Amino acid sequence: MLPTARKLAFTDVPVIDLGPVWSGDAQARRKVADEIAEVCGRVGFMYIKNHRISQADIDAIFQTAADFHNLPLDAKMEVSITKNDHAQGYLHGMTKGTEKSIQANLQEAFQIKRPLADDDSGLLAGLPLHGKIPWPSAMPDLEPRMMAYYDKVDALGYELLKLFELALGMSEGTLKQFFKKDMNSLRLLHYPPQAPDQEGEHLGARAHTDTNAFTILVQDNNGGLEIKNLEGEWVGVPPIDGTFVVNVGEVLKVWTDGVLSSTLHRVINRSGRERYSIPFFMYPSYDALIQPLLKNPDPSNVAPENLHTSMPRDRPFVYGELKARSTAKIMPGKVAVPT
Repeated sequence: MLPTARKLAFTDVPVIDLGPVWSGDAQARRKVADEIAEVCGRVGFMYIKNHRISQADIDAIFQTAADFHNLPLDAKMEVSITKNDHAQGYLHGMTKGTEKSIQANLQEAFQIKRPLADDDSGLLAGLPLHGKIPWPSAMPDLEPRMMAYYDKVDALGYELLKLFELALGMSEGTLKQFFKKDMNSLRLLHYPPQAPDQEGEHLGARAHTDTNAFTILVQDNNGGLEIKNLEGEWVGVPPIDGTFVVNVGEVLKVWTDGVLSSTLHRVINRSGRERYSIPFFMYPSYDALIQPLLKNPDPSNVAPENLHTSMPRDRPFVYGELKARSTAKIMPGKVAVPT
């Protein structure tokens, strides 16, 4: 049988109204930032509304995802990530990388990072995770359709970054300096339905935390996202009209020395229908040096679930080097692992 999860109570994952942020009222903006600090420290997940991305834009990107995933398999495999060393393109179902201890995810995806110019220094130097996006020839309008949404959600991501700086008592630009040449990524995910009597060996997305600063997710009406709360209970995070789900990643947890929670989450498509979701990942620059920027005043308050060890807090590390190693473990392809 598939694992179970209880329904969400809104005290579990609150809805944050960004409307006051755009008002020009500094006090109102401060209040929203304080709400974000509390929720992301306690839960690590929040809904946001009044985010200024239109429903038409959201509908368009879901249609784009459906159009891509409805292409014949050979058209999608033309741009398989197994053919490159930078983990962009089509991720076919039931795949994983070099890590033998994990189960393959029951999903497929098309993913891109911020496009690189032909003369990009990292591209010319052959750095891991640097490469040109492989757009499928069978869908020539995929690039403009994805980039139209990418640009808008990317702008929202940088507005949220400012709010995180305010929430953490940092001067503006403290976190943005780590994104001088970001690797921000957009992914079009498709999950087939899972019957309740399946063994549950493979889930839509196995339990994990995100290896970025934070994620901005829009999900369709079928649900499937679940988080593990502080009591060790799996809780559903269903779609709410007009909202995105935002969750803290491991990098923000490291920057705050564990004050902000990077919460375990998974996906099980119990709906009986095809499920689509579209996450946008805020990734720092490849050469960003990551280490705590704040000192946690009470380390004993860090929940055991928040002591995830995918990123060290006891020593600085180069973000791109760790990200390349992580990518090689969980995704197929030819990503070079820095020594």
